[in-house]
Formats: sequence, structure tokens, C-alpha cells
Amino acid sequence: MRLTLRDFTPADEPEVLRLFADCDDWFQAATGHPSGPGDVQSLFYALPEGARFEQKQLLVAEAQGMIGFVDLVLDHPEPGHASIRFFLVPRDLRRWGIGSEMARALTERYPGITHVHVGLTDFKPGNEFLKALGFTLNGQRAVLEIAPRSEGR
Repeated sequence: MRLTLRDFTPADEPEVLRLFADCDDWFQAATGHPSGPGDVQSLFYALPEGARFEQKQLLVAEAQGMIGFVDLVLDHPEPGHASIRFFLVPRDLRRWGIGSEMARALTERYPGITHVHVGLTDFKPGNEFLKALGFTLNGQRAVLEIAPRSEGR
């Protein structure tokens, strides 16, 4: 079965909260504290400086049920770029290629994105994942330049 990305809906909140609890290792590294019940609602208001609410995208990754979550802002910090706040996969499904499949699905969903920006944290597995995808790690940021897709013609 192929992984798909779809928009988050309020009905997804209980499952997303379970995913957040399962990913407390990331929350501890990124924020210094475990996830909490208000974290899903706060996603709607967490925007990088200069971004507008309309640019915010909350996505659920599915393949026979929810297996991941992406929080990103389109056209930030500039048009054609995307800023990803986080990209979560359950602890027991990490290192199975799901994160890479989610990245592929993102490039298909948003073909106009040429650069992806991610803030780095002290979460070593996440930083290693970014390096494996080809991101350049620079200080507190990681950037990936995406080659334009050929239509095969």
C-alpha cells in the first residue's frame, strides 16, 4: 500500500495526540519537555516570523491508518520554499523508510517547492535522517534544494 498525505481534520486529534506521546523523545530534545494535551491546538498558532496563517499546512501521513504527521509552512521564508517545524513517525516504525516516503509524498503534493528548511534540534536521529535525505546542516538550520522535476518528455 502506498503512503498518502492528507489534510489534518479535528477527528484526527486523538490519534495525533497518541503519536505525540509516542514521540516524546523528539519533544524532549526539541522543546525540553514532553508533549501535552494542548499541543495539537497550539499547532494552528505556531508560525515562524513573517508567515501568515494561510501558509500553514498540517498533514497526516496514512498507509492503512495514520503513521505520521507533518507541520509545515509553504512559501516561507520566501516563495517556492517550505519550512518544516516537524516531521513525526512513531518510534516503532522509525528506520523503515516511512520518513523517506513522507518526503517523497511532500514533493509530489507541492511540486513548486524548490527548497525545504528545517530547524535543527538536539534530536540526533532526526538530524541523521535529514543528512540521509541530502539536507545541508548549517548551524541551527538544515536546507534541502530540490531539483526541478522532469515531466519525462
